Amino acid sequence: MELQILIARPALLIAAMGLLLAGCDKEITVDLPETESKVVVEGNIETGQPPIVFLTRTQSFFAPTSVASIAGTYISDAVVTVNDGDSTYSLTRLCSDLIPDSLIDEVAAQTGVSADLLRAARICAWTFLNNELLGEEGRTYSLRVETEGKTLTSVTTIPYGVALDSAWFKLDNPSPNPDDSLGFLWARLSDPDTAGNAYRWFARRINLGADGQPKDSRFISPFFGVFEDRYIDGLTLDFNYNRGNEPYSQAEEDINEERGYFKRGDTVVVKFSSIGLREFRFFNSFANNASSQGDVFSNPSNIRSNIDGGLGVWVGYAPRFRTVVCQP
Repeated sequence: MELQILIARPALLIAAMGLLLAGCDKEITVDLPETESKVVVEGNIETGQPPIVFLTRTQSFFAPTSVASIAGTYISDAVVTVNDGDSTYSLTRLCSDLIPDSLIDEVAAQTGVSADLLRAARICAWTFLNNELLGEEGRTYSLRVETEGKTLTSVTTIPYGVALDSAWFKLDNPSPNPDDSLGFLWARLSDPDTAGNAYRWFARRINLGADGQPKDSRFISPFFGVFEDRYIDGLTLDFNYNRGNEPYSQAEEDINEERGYFKRGDTVVVKFSSIGLREFRFFNSFANNASSQGDVFSNPSNIRSNIDGGLGVWVGYAPRFRTVVCQP
C-alpha cells in the first residue's frame, strides 16, 4: 500500500519533444536532483471499526518497485494518536512478522494490505486494540503522527453513509454465446439532494479459487474508484466498475485476458463507502498523477494530500455492503 509520489520534470518533457521534432540521435544527459524523503500517511477509520495507520517514506523517481523495495519504505517507529473530540488515544503498533501465517489472510482482509506483502516483509501498523475507539458516522477524528523528527497532523470526518439502490453483474459482450463469462459490476445510486457527497468503491470476491482460499484476500478499489456528486447531485444513475487487482499480482487471471473482469460464477461483496470531499480529491488526484506517468505529453497533476507536514491521506469511511452473484 505504498503511496508513491511522482513529480513531473519539465526538462524531460522538453528533451523528449526536442528529440521528436529534430529526429536526431543525439544523446542527452539530464541530471535529476535528489529530493528529501517525505513521510507518507495512509490511515483510515470507518464506521464500527478502530483506526488503522500505515507510515511509509517516499521513493526516488528511479527506485525499483519490487515487493522488497516497497517493504523497505515502511516505517516501524512512531508515536501515533487519534482524538475523537472527547479523548486522545495512543495507538498500538502491530507488525506482520508476529502474525501466525494461518491468520495472514484474515489480517489482510481487515487491514487492506496484500497478504503477499504481509508474508514477504515486516509491515507495521498502528491501531487501537479495544472497543473504546470505534468509528461513528458524523464524528470528526484528529490524527497526530511523530516520527523521524517530524510531526504530521490531519483531520477527517466520517460522513453519513449512502447505500446503493441495487447492484448486478453484466457481461461485457452480451451475446447469446454461452461461453461468454467476463463482465463488470453495475450499480444504481440515488444521490441525496445535498451537494458535497463523495464515494469510494471497493469489491471483494469471496468465492474460492483453485487454492481453496477466497479469490480476494481483501476489499480492493479499482483505479479511479472514487467519484463525487458535483454533476449528479440529487440524481439517480447507473454506473459500472471493473475488477481491481493486487499490485504486482502474478495470478493468472491478472496477467491474461481476464484482467479487470469479474467472471460468471463469482460471488462479490461490494463495499460502497461515503467519504469527504478532501479525501476524494486525494484519491482522484493520486490516480490522475499515477496514470500520467510515462506519458511525456500529459499534464502533471499535484496530489492533493490532506496531511499537514507530510503526504498521504487520513480518511473516514461510512461503508454500505451489497453481495452480487455473477450471473447474467
